[in-house]
Amino acid sequence: MFSTKKTLVAATVATLFAGSANAMSGSSDGSAGEKINGKYAANYAEIIREADGKYLDAKVIEAILGKDAAHGRDGLEGKLDPANPYSFEVDDSIDGGNHGNAQCKVPAAFVEVHDSVAKNYYNDNFTAYGFGTPIAEDALKVWNIVVDGDGKGLPDPSVGMTVEEGGKLYVQYCGMCHGEFGEGAKGYLPLAVDETLVTSSFDDPAPMKTVGNYWPYAVTLFDYIRRTMPFWTPNAPFIGDAGYMGMVGYILQSNYVKIDDEGNELEDDTFFNSELLMKMNKYMKNQGNYFCDHRPVIHNERCMSNCPDYMVGDGKGDIHNYRQARRLPDGTPQYNVPQRLHEDPPGVGHAGM
Repeated sequence: MFSTKKTLVAATVATLFAGSANAMSGSSDGSAGEKINGKYAANYAEIIREADGKYLDAKVIEAILGKDAAHGRDGLEGKLDPANPYSFEVDDSIDGGNHGNAQCKVPAAFVEVHDSVAKNYYNDNFTAYGFGTPIAEDALKVWNIVVDGDGKGLPDPSVGMTVEEGGKLYVQYCGMCHGEFGEGAKGYLPLAVDETLVTSSFDDPAPMKTVGNYWPYAVTLFDYIRRTMPFWTPNAPFIGDAGYMGMVGYILQSNYVKIDDEGNELEDDTFFNSELLMKMNKYMKNQGNYFCDHRPVIHNERCMSNCPDYMVGDGKGDIHNYRQARRLPDGTPQYNVPQRLHEDPPGVGHAGM
């Protein structure tokens, strides 16, 4: 996770860099041939540098983690261990507990980042050689609207409004495109649909991804909406932080997101603010299904002519027998495909604004 705050960046990277520093030292934790916690090559930084920095190369990963721990289920489980140089485990303050694979972070094995920070940070001051002059913190605040996954950058808890008030703003500024209850309108995707992402057959229509069944963090929902919505005037001053906070509360209520372990949900008269937003992080329904993809980069050879039958048409060599992925078995388009592909007729809507 990244932050524009210098102290947070320095602290985060310093923590991660400590693993690289130890790996290069002659201590019991870092000498060549020894392992971290008896599992991972302690000199992983050295291995990566000798491989020209290719920390995601399959052979490099196997040299660091061991062949058995680099792939498959063992590889995924190993990355839940914070000591693993390729770990994607996070602090509980972000995801409300050990969900295993919630928020991506820079792996310790990405040694170039740590080397650069160690070289350019001095007493919490970053020297940007040849790239202008540092901007004053007060000037930066005007442009900095970033909200991190751990809540840094959120408005003060005194800023907010009731869910009912947020709903009125949502109807006024969002309902025309996303529907008054988040059901979707005019070709724009819905925000609140009671539909699971799991299908029983490959022939089923593609599930609609909405806030309730797909979005991993309540906090980043606020960041995204304030930064990009309404479409014609994002980060609108006439809505303000309180208004954006209220609209997020209304959207979360529409998706029946819980607010506590007892299963309670937002009421219309609930004052929705940053503290409540952070608490709801852990109850986002699809949160634990995200993970950082640290698989090695594999380039498959492309076939442009005289291809084997399994690559052609129906998989048996018949180029005339195939089914478009965006169509159902009866030939009809999957839901909302024409609108998403800008094939709807001109007019007020997704493609005709």
